[in-house]
Amino acid sequence: MKYNRAIPAIATILALSIGSVLAAPVQYEMDLHTYSGMGTGGAMGMIGSMFGSKGASVSKTMDLRLNNPGDIPDSYSAEHTVPDAMHIGPQLPLKGERRGGSSSGGESSSSDPDGRILIYWGCSDTVAKGQPMIIDFKAMGKNMSPEVMAMVRQAKARKGGGAAVAEGESLPPRTVWWPAGDSGFKGIPADASAVGEHVVKASFMNEDIRYTIGNELDFLEPLNLKAGGDIKAAVPLNWDGLSRVKGYNLNAVGAAEKEVVLWMAARNKSPMLPASQTSCTIPVGIFEKVEMAMVAEEGVGPQGLFAFPPQEKGKPKKPLIWSARVRVSTTDTAMLGLQQAAGSAATGAAADSVVPGGGAVLKSLKGLFGK
Repeated sequence: MKYNRAIPAIATILALSIGSVLAAPVQYEMDLHTYSGMGTGGAMGMIGSMFGSKGASVSKTMDLRLNNPGDIPDSYSAEHTVPDAMHIGPQLPLKGERRGGSSSGGESSSSDPDGRILIYWGCSDTVAKGQPMIIDFKAMGKNMSPEVMAMVRQAKARKGGGAAVAEGESLPPRTVWWPAGDSGFKGIPADASAVGEHVVKASFMNEDIRYTIGNELDFLEPLNLKAGGDIKAAVPLNWDGLSRVKGYNLNAVGAAEKEVVLWMAARNKSPMLPASQTSCTIPVGIFEKVEMAMVAEEGVGPQGLFAFPPQEKGKPKKPLIWSARVRVSTTDTAMLGLQQAAGSAATGAAADSVVPGGGAVLKSLKGLFGK
């Protein structure tokens, strides 16, 4: 059989063509989030939570992330142009960094996890049978092989992610984002709107990312979460129903000694509650040993998917050059047991375990509620 010299050349061309067709697209992510309650004020937000002040503690955030399938060259430029209604920018610089982790030589056995997590779930006045589910870290550690424990310690020690490399070595970025690295960013105005055309340009992309956001994908309203009653009793929760929300995730957490108590509105469901539900009750006795607890609620909003070239229904799919996902959500928080803790001999450590700096706030409030 006569050898055809054209075969290797044809194979190379085919390989390059297939490689370009199957190449992963550039992926873009945009998260629009509304924070209310203590999520906007840290420890000082506890004061507003105590007196039901919700209107003044609302903020908006926007997180942008561009993931490139390959390394990004050193001399790159990338930016996201937002519509005038955002009242920032209009060009937002996308910056990134990808470093290698350095070896820490492992951790001592004293850093092994200890303590328990007690997990409850469900909206009801009393705890359902079969609860809580208990996670004992020490018992788990005894059942883990030394190899698995070593992997856990290594994961805890590693910073930045990615494959481990020699100390001092750095890797080119593959992801750029905002607002990280933007020294001129001062926050998003309260009246900002994301409605309009968005354009992402990067020196390493052949095609610009362009998509338009309508009213349905704009920032969500605050939830106005309210929590009443004694932390030792059944705690009623209620919030405002939002028309664009697809459902709610609701949980509460408190800590005492080496025990963490976690409550969820539902188990193995996402979102936990339907959009039509605007109230829930934390069962009595869950936080019996806890001085204070934090309730956090997320309203899961709509998502928008964009791609180029556009994918038409009923027709063969085209290889994507880029895809973009817009997610919208809103979060609210409330404190349980704050007034009782401020008026009792509770230590600041209980408050610090829930909200950093909470102990200092409790000290300043003791005069309001007595010694």
